Amino acid sequence: MQKLIILLLISLGWIFNYSHRMAVPSLAPLIREDLHITNAEIGLLMTSLLLPYALIQVPAGYIGDKIGRKKLLILSILGYSISSAFIVLTRDYWDMLIVRFIYGVFAGLYYAPATALISEAFKERKGSALGFFMIGPAIGTGITPLIVVPIALTFNWRLSFLVLSLLSSIVAVLLAFAVRGEVSKPEVARFSIPRTVFLLSLANFLGLGAFFALLTFLVSYLVSQGASLEKASAMFSMLSMVGILGSISAGFLYDRIGKVSVSLAFIMNALFTFLILIWPNPILLIPLGFFLYSVGGIITAYTSEKAGKENLGVVMGFVNMVGFFGATVGPYVVGRLIDITGYRKALLLIPLAYLTSALLIFLDMDHRHRQSSSLRPGLSEGPFEV
Repeated sequence: MQKLIILLLISLGWIFNYSHRMAVPSLAPLIREDLHITNAEIGLLMTSLLLPYALIQVPAGYIGDKIGRKKLLILSILGYSISSAFIVLTRDYWDMLIVRFIYGVFAGLYYAPATALISEAFKERKGSALGFFMIGPAIGTGITPLIVVPIALTFNWRLSFLVLSLLSSIVAVLLAFAVRGEVSKPEVARFSIPRTVFLLSLANFLGLGAFFALLTFLVSYLVSQGASLEKASAMFSMLSMVGILGSISAGFLYDRIGKVSVSLAFIMNALFTFLILIWPNPILLIPLGFFLYSVGGIITAYTSEKAGKENLGVVMGFVNMVGFFGATVGPYVVGRLIDITGYRKALLLIPLAYLTSALLIFLDMDHRHRQSSSLRPGLSEGPFEV
């Protein structure tokens, strides 16, 4: 029972972690009009939080392993809630960039200790547990328009962030008092990264770049195709809500067929992002949402297999760090191309990135197979010590 409470609360913290960051895409048309900025600058609002988010990943994994993962998770939730609330006080675009940067630092402290804790606590069922945890992006992204758009249209878009901050702060309090002591903490923490994670990290770079570029501009793309902001936001929420089923199903799938599920998810994302661009029919958002959010849980479970207890947080943080370097680049590059070429041509980069990620995972699996066949029993490829 204790494990289930922990999983639920940590997942809630992850939901709001995403909800705060995805409030900008949900409100992009209003923010762009109020601050008189371009699509590229909207993309830079995502980059401003994702860059520090990426840079803090490896230190967060090591610090969580060293001082206790639950402590760091509570600090992260309180930090990202308070910093996001300061958007109420912003007055121009540069204020927004600074606040989003600070938010990115605190939000970045969350993923590595959370996934390391879940992997250790659930062990043989980690795929299913991580699949449940990774409903965070789907639910967080899905509920955000339903919360922030009505508040923005009735009052002010800045007030939306304050409401989100109040809700997420409650989760930190519950985690602090409902869960006693540390759940999982290694006896020895090592700051080491195995060489076997590099192809996986590159695939994650492209995959998360594509993911955040799509989420950043999907509402704006649908509006450009004739949908109202309210309808586009509802479609955006539907995509994410379907992703809940995709995330949970992917976790169970990984427990049964393993790493093959990672490549499969990337290929299906490439297919359905391409189809939505050539035929923008709302019905395609259902399979797209399912596969779009299936990647997180399975790639996290696959990453955990490349680490030991002593460096689990560091490895989780490293792969996510490289992935979020891609996430910092993706929205800005695609936003810039939208300003130059229009939505449809620019967004074609997304299925191309997903296909390349699938290829890299195939190469990674082939490399591991050849390596395991060539090594004598008891030998393995050594870690890259940092």
